[in-house]
Amino acid sequence: MKKQFDFLKLILVIFLVLPLLLSWLPVDTFDNMATRNLFGAKYLESLFLSFRELSITLVSTLIFAMIISILLGYLSVLSIGVGRFFSTILNSIESIPSILIALFCYAPVSGVLARSSGNVSTWMSLLVFVLAATATTLPEAIRSISIPLSDLYNRKYSISFRSYGFTKRRILFVLMKTDLMLNTLKRVAAGILLKTLVLDTSFGFVIQVGFGTYGTPAHLSPGALIAANRGTLLFGSEASPLCFWIPSIFLVMISVAFLYILNDNKEAV
Repeated sequence: MKKQFDFLKLILVIFLVLPLLLSWLPVDTFDNMATRNLFGAKYLESLFLSFRELSITLVSTLIFAMIISILLGYLSVLSIGVGRFFSTILNSIESIPSILIALFCYAPVSGVLARSSGNVSTWMSLLVFVLAATATTLPEAIRSISIPLSDLYNRKYSISFRSYGFTKRRILFVLMKTDLMLNTLKRVAAGILLKTLVLDTSFGFVIQVGFGTYGTPAHLSPGALIAANRGTLLFGSEASPLCFWIPSIFLVMISVAFLYILNDNKEAV
């Protein structure tokens, strides 16, 4: 029964993130006369490319942020001095709104992005955004890892492991492999994905509204697509309001998937 329930949860999550998966199909898959008349070929291409770049952004940020979070979370418990040092820095970062961090990261390289070719500008913009998104997700991610790891070390396993001659470093390494910590890492990953999704959407919206189609940085995002088609909600617009609502609904679906994983509080014994 438990395995069937877990399988159903997996199916639900896959369904909710389906827009990200479908974005990797060829655009011609859905390019027919009906969709072309309703949306236009250019809109379909923008829809696919924006969610395709969103999936790249989410995966890249997840990998980079998880590596740093696990490393710093481990070191924070291993050494109290290191933990306090990183805590001071991360608390300062956490006090700054994430959208401002992204804009500050782009400011020094905006000129280079404007002068670079399309592919170079796109990849450089992605790199800068991943660094900015990682900076915004690190405080909560590291805290979410270090607190339960410290609790496991101090309250349950420290004395028993030390009686066998284990060092603190080895004890923490063993504790990181427990079911409790693995479930914690799963929720941390979901939190990173959700925060990155929100930042990507809001940042793309701001860039589109502020700079327009030909503005910099070159950051394709569903948020920019929503901003570009917000005029379709007005009466008399030639384009269909679905151009606004489709990416919005897709983003809600993806957000619900991450929230579902984040709130899955099942703890293994």
